[in-house]
Amino acid sequence: MRYALLTYNAPGGREIWAAMTESERQAEEEEYVRLVRAMHDSNAYVEASEFDPSTGPRTVRVRDGERSVSDGPAVPGEEFLTGYFLIEVESEDAAIGWAEKIPNARDGSVEVRRVDEGELAGRMAAVTAG
Repeated sequence: MRYALLTYNAPGGREIWAAMTESERQAEEEEYVRLVRAMHDSNAYVEASEFDPSTGPRTVRVRDGERSVSDGPAVPGEEFLTGYFLIEVESEDAAIGWAEKIPNARDGSVEVRRVDEGELAGRMAAVTAG
């Protein structure tokens, strides 16, 4: 089963990062690298990425054929989405086990979502498989 682990920073996360020393930042980045290595070594890793912090989210909605685009997340909150991990594991408990190792879990949060691999997902995947 595939799970998306969505990482969120705590309120003030950008300011906290800016206040860190270079060695503290490098240590945290190295923690992510070690985590990805461990996920890869256990065959859980599929992909991971961080969202570009220099641009904010844009929300697109279409209602009655009319498009609206607004600045900000679709669901505003104190924490903000920073990235994701996509993993493949045998259970939700295993996904939660990986989520608790992500540094964001300590002062922000990590949301665990099972990826739907049903019929529609298979049809969409078949498009790129050619």
